[in-house]
Amino acid sequence: GVQAVVFGSWGDGACGQCHEGNEQLCAHGVWAGFGRHGGYQEYLPVNYRYLIKIPGGGELSPDNLAPLTDAGLTPYRGLKKLRNAGHLGPGRTVAVSGIGGLGSYATQYAKLLGGGAEVVAFARSDEKLKIAKDNGADHVVNVRDKDTEDVRAELESATGRTELDAVIECAGSEDSIRLAFSLLAAEGAVASVGLIGNRVDIPLFPLVAREYTFYGSFWGNYNDLTEVLALARTGQLKHSVTRVRFDDVNETLEAIARGDVLGRAVIVYD
Repeated sequence: GVQAVVFGSWGDGACGQCHEGNEQLCAHGVWAGFGRHGGYQEYLPVNYRYLIKIPGGGELSPDNLAPLTDAGLTPYRGLKKLRNAGHLGPGRTVAVSGIGGLGSYATQYAKLLGGGAEVVAFARSDEKLKIAKDNGADHVVNVRDKDTEDVRAELESATGRTELDAVIECAGSEDSIRLAFSLLAAEGAVASVGLIGNRVDIPLFPLVAREYTFYGSFWGNYNDLTEVLALARTGQLKHSVTRVRFDDVNETLEAIARGDVLGRAVIVYD
């Protein structure tokens, strides 16, 4: 049988970003599930151009495939930016900050794309850090109620270094972004994919004097998603999925807001 996955960002097809393949950056695009056809309905009309076929006998379950189109796609693009700009590799340390739906995949991509970099996971709960460890993190640090110097000391005992070469920032809170920059080595980089907060507040002098780079990375494009699905199809990704009945959507949204859901919640229809 053939399964199909939907690429969810539909551009106008006419602008420069669309012609480059980055429909998620189109100024006049629409997103599947927003607008006329809601994202929680069981069926959705989709133009064939946005379907990605997955050959084989359907070894991947729909509830494992669904999160790859968003939570699995977003950190992949962010880590590709860090890799392509030369921030990863042997002898480097990359941190994954925030181990939720995105971070549980980001940890795996940090190992897969890191080219030998050591991977450190930052989170505020031991349960989430256990997922990071299971997904390949070399070291984990619980950052709850810790200042930069506390984290720096744990980093040094884990890696022998007090600094990071790259951070994939999956939380997006002001505190987590500030922590990421305060731990960067010279010429270090942060790629932001998380969007909990709405502002960034970092000191300007080290950004310039230590030549830091800050990458915004939004969702992913069609080709990014085909690469993610290729990794999944060859068994290289682990999935942390909580199945949710449609009737329990509101309770689950409240639990997500409290930070009580591990991995990604996926609606299943009976």
